[in-house]
Amino acid sequence: MQWFNPVEFMKDAVVEHEFVECTGSALVAIARFMKQFPEYKREQVKHFIKNGVKYLENLQMSDGSWYGSWGVCFIYGTFFAMRGLVAAGKTYKDCEAIRRAVRFLLETQNEEGGWGESYLSCSKRRYVPLSGRNKTNLVNTSQALISLVLGGQMERDPCPVNRAAKVLINSQLDNGDYPQEEMSGVLSVNLKLHYPMYRNVFTLWALTHYTQALRMLQ
Repeated sequence: MQWFNPVEFMKDAVVEHEFVECTGSALVAIARFMKQFPEYKREQVKHFIKNGVKYLENLQMSDGSWYGSWGVCFIYGTFFAMRGLVAAGKTYKDCEAIRRAVRFLLETQNEEGGWGESYLSCSKRRYVPLSGRNKTNLVNTSQALISLVLGGQMERDPCPVNRAAKVLINSQLDNGDYPQEEMSGVLSVNLKLHYPMYRNVFTLWALTHYTQALRMLQ
């Protein structure tokens, strides 16, 4: 079917695929549903969660990340996979996939505490940092911060998370907005998409996770 793709620069535009982002989000949704309706189709839901976790674990890259198909790129995919695994009840202690993901994020953190990933990761299918030494992107940093909090990093060593939060807090403009940086959306590998609200949505989301985690430590 892919042979009939009429657009040469759009990869996998004809055949629908499964995605890390969709699977992780579905696990979050079904886990929250179970809390409200624990007896509804219980066995089917448990089977769904088991299969979703297996799918995510099987797609993890050798460096501990996940490839993201709708955003830039490995930090984005890792964020969705981590949300799904944690929603399914997995933790750093009992899940090797989460431990490997945490190591990936700690190894790619910039010196000042942020993360910055190039759109080239999408086509090269390996993690490529932004050009320029120690260059940070706020959306990447926010997604990585949330992933580390979900992975229990605050309980083990909060320093990397504190440094990331400092980057976000210090980047806020005087009017309360955050600066627009590199585009974070992707479609069919080669198309970049501009989501102007990402810079606010993900930063505020990350700082919410951070402040909640801080309260848990008190």
